[in-house]
Amino acid sequence: MTEEERRIASLRAELSDRAAENREIRREILRALRYIENGDIGSAQTLLHRLSLSVDEK
Repeated sequence: MTEEERRIASLRAELSDRAAENREIRREILRALRYIENGDIGSAQTLLHRLSLSVDEK
């Protein structure tokens, strides 16, 4: 495997990881929206706060 092929493989792996993270973030946001729709603003705030902390870590 050439250096260029290794770099491409590395970038593909990073892209895959980021796509998975984005899917998880979208799921959590939709979950928070369901809480809001059900009138549970406190749970939505807690969930979004935890989500913001986890995103800040990355």
